Amino acid sequence: AVSSRAGILCDLFCLLAMYAKAILLVVALGAIAAVAQDLPANWAGTFTANNRYGGQMYSCPRGNTLYGVYSNAGFFIGAITGRTVEGNWYEGGRGDRNDWQGSFRITLSDDNQEFDGFYYRVTEDGQERRWHEKRLGAPWPSNPTAEECLIPGDENLLGAFFRQPHDSVAAGSYSLCKDEWSQIYGSFSDPDGYIEGWSVDSATGFHGYRYDNTGRSGAYILRALDQNTVKGFYWRGRLARQNIETVQSETLNRSSFTAKLMDCERVGPGFLERLRGPDGDDNSSASALAVSAIAFVVAAIALF
Repeated sequence: AVSSRAGILCDLFCLLAMYAKAILLVVALGAIAAVAQDLPANWAGTFTANNRYGGQMYSCPRGNTLYGVYSNAGFFIGAITGRTVEGNWYEGGRGDRNDWQGSFRITLSDDNQEFDGFYYRVTEDGQERRWHEKRLGAPWPSNPTAEECLIPGDENLLGAFFRQPHDSVAAGSYSLCKDEWSQIYGSFSDPDGYIEGWSVDSATGFHGYRYDNTGRSGAYILRALDQNTVKGFYWRGRLARQNIETVQSETLNRSSFTAKLMDCERVGPGFLERLRGPDGDDNSSASALAVSAIAFVVAAIALF
């Protein structure tokens, strides 16, 4: 009888111990969840870019504005409201400008480890595309530099420049001009070639295409980081995940704040009516960031 009572007591104590552990676990999980919910939103960091073209995405908040670059193929600007950002994105490409720009709306998770939302391409008339990325840890930077995020300075990217040589990229000169329809056109040397595309954000940004006389061409983006430096990326061919290994960085150092039209149009067809967008509108005003992700409106550009 004694041993039976001892067994019952043992079972009772074991059961109580199990309940105690379960309660402690629930309390601990609740505390962790509460801490996670109390974390301030942290948009700074490096994220995957799986829903774009692969590689990584750098994200840099500055006040209530978020700047960033994804896949070395496009850059974005957004207005931060707590854990949600709404804004516009721009990619390198040719043809219809509205194939290469649009809007987005993304929301950061409570633990700051991922974001989820949608982006929209202007020509797709409101079709939602999922944009869900996860934060990358070391060795990726937790606080990328202004250069990695291509945060623009106060000066535009128009004028004359010298291209810094690196790897297989030779030194060369650039002349960049903008017309009244917010086209940007420019010629460069070594090898001879030209770029054509569109102005963004008061001409501190460019998205378009690059051609040279060796027969190579590809998507191209540029951003003026300060009054002396322009940086960007050049893809060989169109933007596609399988082409990401071809991307190379570009660094241009200013030699003059002005460029003659004859120097800008030295190579290639020059400014063309087919690239004209809305009269005098380079989609650069601050109001562009206030447009909702669904209602991003840019006039259609006929390119034939």
